[in-house]
This record gives sequence, C-alpha cells and structure tokens, in this order.
Amino acid sequence: MLKQRAFTLLELMVTVAIITILAAIAYPSYTRYVEKNDLAVAKQEAQHIATELERFKAKNFSYKGFDATYLYNAGTVTPYDKTTGKLLLPLSATATTAKYTLTLLDGSQHLPLSILNGSDNKETADSAKVQGLSWVIVVERAKDSSGKPRQANNYDLLINSDGFRCMTKVKDVVSEYTNCGSNSETW
Repeated sequence: MLKQRAFTLLELMVTVAIITILAAIAYPSYTRYVEKNDLAVAKQEAQHIATELERFKAKNFSYKGFDATYLYNAGTVTPYDKTTGKLLLPLSATATTAKYTLTLLDGSQHLPLSILNGSDNKETADSAKVQGLSWVIVVERAKDSSGKPRQANNYDLLINSDGFRCMTKVKDVVSEYTNCGSNSETW
C-alpha cells in the first residue's frame, strides 16, 4: 500500500497567514519607495529646466523667450506646452497618469516665458507683458477627480531664479509663487 503525501489544511492556513503578514509589511514600504522616486524625478526635472534657463539667459540676457520644447522633443508629441508653461511628470505621463505638473512662469507676471506669436507673426499682448528678469517653477502633485493630491504623503515644490527652494505637503500653497507656507522644508 502506497502512502500519499499532501499538505494539511492547517499548513496551508499558516502559509497564507505568513504571506499576508509579509505583504502587509512590504506594501507600505513599496508605496513610500515609489513616492520618493516620483519626488526625485520632479526635483530632477525642475533643476534641469533651471540649468537650461540660466544657459538661455547667458546667451540672451533675459529669460524672455525661453521655450523648453527642445528639451523634450522625443517624439511626435511634445510633453511641454509652451502656451501654458506646463510639463506633466513623469515625462511619458498623460493627464490621467501624471504624478506631478511642473509649471514654468515669469517671476513677476506669472505668465509663460515663451514668446507667443500671433497669426501675423508678432508678439501677443500676454507675452509682451513678460519681463523675463526672473522665473519661478512650481511642481504640484497631480490631483484626482475630487481635487485631492493623488500622492497625499508627497510634496509640492517651488524653485525660483533667486535660488529659493522649498517643498510642502500642504496642497495649493505653492501656486502663490512666493513660498511654501509655514509647514515647509528646503530641498
């Protein structure tokens, strides 16, 4: 007579319990890792644009006319929108999958730095207001349909041409373009 070997129900239940405990420990760590990575990508892109802005000013003596589309011309769709100064992050993101929205504006007028041409190839009224003496980059967490940040535990960022950098977890504070509020950190 051959003896059959199999797992008992108790052994299976213990195995499932151990896997559940390991998953409960690993999932929060994984989400924190993903959020840190998304924040690092946002900081990197803001610093990359800041560097290119300084190069542009060294050649043109002003930030006015800066257009970041050449930095992101990887295919048929350019992720940087020069009419609004917005860039969705990560770079391959769409409006529904974006983690961050980076916005580059003139430091005083809060209008896009790029010179927008009208139908007659002349500067528009909005771009004529741009002084181009300073800039500000706001990097805000993408929001869900209810207006809350998709990554509630992550940060919004602010960087400007004076070298000021701050980040905050409080939503809708950096959109004032001057600081990150009272509960902010430097980066």
